[in-house]
Amino acid sequence: MKYFLLIIFLLTINSINAQSNIELINNYEKKATELEKDGNYFEAINYYYTISQMDTFSNGKNAIKKIEILIPKCRELFYQEIKGKWKLKKKFDLDYYSNIKFTKFIKIENNTITFYENSKNMVSQINLENQPFSYNMFAGFPSLKLGKEIWSFSVRKVNGQKRLCLRKHVDKNGNLIGLLDDRGIIINKRKREKALKQEIDIYYIKK
Repeated sequence: MKYFLLIIFLLTINSINAQSNIELINNYEKKATELEKDGNYFEAINYYYTISQMDTFSNGKNAIKKIEILIPKCRELFYQEIKGKWKLKKKFDLDYYSNIKFTKFIKIENNTITFYENSKNMVSQINLENQPFSYNMFAGFPSLKLGKEIWSFSVRKVNGQKRLCLRKHVDKNGNLIGLLDDRGIIINKRKREKALKQEIDIYYIKK
């Protein structure tokens, strides 16, 4: 009798968890749809990706289709945002763990990223048609996969200065890279705001 009651209890718990999971997925779908309608494709992709990881049936499959539809739109928007010439402002000594050699300048145009020290000294070039920005479970969107390496790119403005930030999530050996960012939990408001203005990533500024 005890075993029977235990089975009933476990089935009840599983039923409750399944119901909660369905409600959560429905909420995520609603939010993703709203973001997509508003043209906020980047955030919509994140919600769809979460759904795809939570559900392997129709909801998950539909979410994967949505991601495939949105990625080209996001990629084009991001290309427009990052194109041009950029000057290196902050760089960590991470070249040993990466095949990317970060130079003083980069130029992004015609689906290529060119790393160069001066107008006559091109160090390397990445063809984004061969290595397109996409969604990655470690880096979100937009991320760039170069061999085993995975990088994420983001753009933000600080005091009117436009910054192109790059963060490595997987190194050239396939090892995950964790970066602890505890600036947001600084209690003192002024110190927190000052810390948040400081970059913890490699970043370039518009030239």
